[in-house]
Parts: sequence; structure tokens; C-alpha cells
Amino acid sequence: MKVLVLGGTGAMGVYLVDFLAEKKDNQVVVTSRSAHISQRENVQYVQGNARENAFVENLLQDKYDVVVDFMNYNIDDFASRYVRLLSSTNQYIWFSSSRVYANSPEPLTEESPRLLEVTNDHDFLSTNRYALRKARQEDMLRCSGFHNYTIIRPYVTYSDDRLQLGIYEKEQWLYRLLQGRSLVINKNILNKKTTLTFGKDVSYAISKMAGNENALGKTVQIATGETMKWRDIIKLYVGILKEETSISPSLMLCGSMLKVDELYEGGYNTIYDREWDRAFNSALVNQLIGHDVHYTSIKEGLTQCLRAFLKGKRQFRTIDWDFEAYQDLLSGEFTPKVEFPNEEAYQFYSSIREKYTMADIIGSNGQIELMEFNQ
Repeated sequence: MKVLVLGGTGAMGVYLVDFLAEKKDNQVVVTSRSAHISQRENVQYVQGNARENAFVENLLQDKYDVVVDFMNYNIDDFASRYVRLLSSTNQYIWFSSSRVYANSPEPLTEESPRLLEVTNDHDFLSTNRYALRKARQEDMLRCSGFHNYTIIRPYVTYSDDRLQLGIYEKEQWLYRLLQGRSLVINKNILNKKTTLTFGKDVSYAISKMAGNENALGKTVQIATGETMKWRDIIKLYVGILKEETSISPSLMLCGSMLKVDELYEGGYNTIYDREWDRAFNSALVNQLIGHDVHYTSIKEGLTQCLRAFLKGKRQFRTIDWDFEAYQDLLSGEFTPKVEFPNEEAYQFYSSIREKYTMADIIGSNGQIELMEFNQ
């Protein structure tokens, strides 16, 4: 089986490539913007930008049995490409998201209502924010006239290179705590149930659907049925940081974080996902692959991946200096100039500090409080 993986070096892609390569008769071609040296004879890395049509078109001159597409497209880019991708392969595996779902008191299944159909928020509907964009792109595939697609809906996935806390990536929450500064968290998420799924487990399930005729024309969510409250995930992270470093993290809470939340999907990621209880019933994927997916426990997986990141002295990706400025304003702290990569970044940070006040970020009635870990 010949497989093309577009953007296959992220939290799920690296594991998927390994699973696919375990079958010696598979030939796997992986795109990446940076150079990679393959450690397997049946894996070839092609350096280039998979957002560029010319680059992808050149790759599609070969016939692939399966194309796995990890790229996150805007509406127009996807509209210009999806028919070409569908027509170039026997199976097109495309990634949506379980953030498309509306709020539900029951564990979510593939048939659960989507925000696109049920929300009455007309301002939200006028946008192409992530949850709506993914739902609209799902509809493009279903109305394409093709039946050779498989739509994957993961939820929050993690690895030793990607660790999330609420809406924050590790480049926000973990970077800040390792620098010894306080982190301010949205108070409204603390007691909400959520799930985080190890990227390796998701990738295993995807590898079993690649070339699987039963998966054609299907929409499949892949997420563990286990849940934890964000409060308990925070406690887990803090405990590991205390054990692995000399840092005792200081976390603060606020019920209104307007400017911070706006950095993430204009605030919609918070109000239409993280402030809801999220639980999943992912029975369909088990039916399609013929056995139950084994999901790593949330506590075990997060512990393993956070320790691996800390011990491996791995690098953070791009740091958001507007996030640091907002957080410093809320906590009354300052990021030292030596921490910035260049003068431009420092001036950007300083301009935000000068422009905004705490009231601008959290509203005039907002209050900051320390988080107690004995609750």
C-alpha cells in the first residue's frame, strides 16, 4: 500500500508514520517543511510546504492508495483542493475535530448535533472559526459526489511535544511556569469534565482504517471515554513540575479573561468548548477496525509525556509575546528583556503593556485570586 501523509510530523503524524511503516510492504511518503532523515527503508520524507498547490500537485503525479491529510485549511484553500485530493487516491483521510459538536449532557457520538446546525449565535455563525470551519468542510466532502473519504474527529490530543491546559498550549502555560512566573487560568473551566487522548493511540486507530473499505464514507471520532476535571489535570501538572524541577508553580484564577481568550479563536474556543463538559462514546471506530482501541489512561499518558519533555530538554516552539504581556499585566509581573529573542519582540510586548490595563483584560468587575491545590 502506498500512502502519502501531508504534514505528518505533528503530535499524531509521527506515530502514524511509525505504525504504517511497521508493514514492510507499505511505502510511506511524508511531507515536512523541515528536512528529515528517515530511519526506515519504506519511509521517504519530502521537504516542502504542503500548503502550496504546486508542491502537492507534483506529489500527486504518483498514484497513492491512501492520502492522509493533517493540514489545517481555511475555507477557500480547502475548496480549491479537496476534489483534486479525492480524485487522486482510493482513500482520502481528512481531519476534522470533535469541537464541531454542540453542548451535550450525554457522551458524544458521531450522530450528536453540531454547533453549525443548532447554535443561535448569529455573530458566531457569521465567522469561519475552527468548529464551524471544520463542520463546513465536512459538508463539502459529503456533497462532493465521492465516497472514498474518511473523516476523522479527534479531540484534544497530546504527546511529549504537545501538552495542553485548557485553551493553552505548552508554549503558553508550561513556558511561563518554567520561567518562574504566575499563570492565570479561566476559573470557569476548573470543574468541567474533559478528555485528553494520547496521539499515539489515535494514530494507531487511524493506521487500522488506512486501506479499510469499511471506513469509506464514514465520519469517525477517536477519543478515550475516560474523563478528568481540568482542576485535576492542573494538579497533576503542578505535581510533576515540583518533582522534576525546583519550581513551585503559582497559579491564579479569574472568571473573566476577555483579552486572553480572544487570542484563541476570538474567545469561542473557551465558551463553545472548554467551558462545557466533554465526554465521548467512540464505539464506531472499534466496529470499523474489528477490535477495541486501547487508550492510555489520561494520568499515565500526561505524566509520561510531560516528564519526557522536561527531561529531554526539548525546545519550545514560537512564544506568543502578546499572551505573556496579558498574563504579566494580570499577575503584576514582568518578562525580563534578556528573555526576548530580539528587540522587535520586546517592543511588541512593551507596547501591549503600555496600551492595556488589567481592567481592559478582565473587565472592571473581574477579580484575580490564587488557586488553592488542596481542594
